[in-house]
Amino acid sequence: MKNRKTDATGRSRGTYTRVIAANLKPPGQFVWLTAELLESPAWCGLSTNGRRLIDRLMIEHLSHGGIENGRLPVTHKDLEEYGLSRNCIRYAIEEAEVFGLIRFKRGGRWGGANRPSLYRLTWLGNADAGPTNEWKVTTQETVDAWKRHQSEANKGRKKQFATRKTASAVPPKLRVVGSLSESTRK
Repeated sequence: MKNRKTDATGRSRGTYTRVIAANLKPPGQFVWLTAELLESPAWCGLSTNGRRLIDRLMIEHLSHGGIENGRLPVTHKDLEEYGLSRNCIRYAIEEAEVFGLIRFKRGGRWGGANRPSLYRLTWLGNADAGPTNEWKVTTQETVDAWKRHQSEANKGRKKQFATRKTASAVPPKLRVVGSLSESTRK
């Protein structure tokens, strides 16, 4: 390459590499996700709701300029608007925390004011310290044990609500009882 600048020994000064690196950086804001993180059991084991939670937290991180990690306020309403159902939010938070991808400080109502929960993405640093990478200790066995635990818990919840009467999907006029429909008997 003719345009490479060299020093007195004939070696490259590295300006070519800096130009390439500057052109490869995506425009706008972004969050670094390393290949090690994306291939980890913690990331691969996330459920759809767990992934939605992480995505929403990354958006919140970007909206704070990337400097408020550890103090990311996300409400249940924010998570619902992003696509998590109300009854899945708690399980998504627990899952992401068990896998070491997030840490959170629970909010609540104190002194007449609502305070949202504050989250930290563990693979990103903040102004005080670097990343803690707690997800690195998560093994495939941890992920499998979590999924078994959730499966057993779901069975218990299904049994708890099994006695509740549910509405039929078939309208009363079309429901057949014996040989006569309900609408013809009346």
